[in-house]
Amino acid sequence: MNTMAESEIQTQVFIETLRRVDTEIESAIETLEIMSDTQTLKAIEEGLQDIKNGRVIKFEEFLKKHVYK
Repeated sequence: MNTMAESEIQTQVFIETLRRVDTEIESAIETLEIMSDTQTLKAIEEGLQDIKNGRVIKFEEFLKKHVYK
């Protein structure tokens, strides 16, 4: 027989498991949304190509260029 404390622990474990599943589902949905957006995929591919070809600037230069302080 489960004691009240054991039942409470099981309930907490179940709730935490549901929270983690919810987070994973949200992540999967976001990934699917990105993968179905051709403009976003194209921009990601272009960005990766820029990195590969060395077309990058330092973060500090980016901040200066865009007037962030």
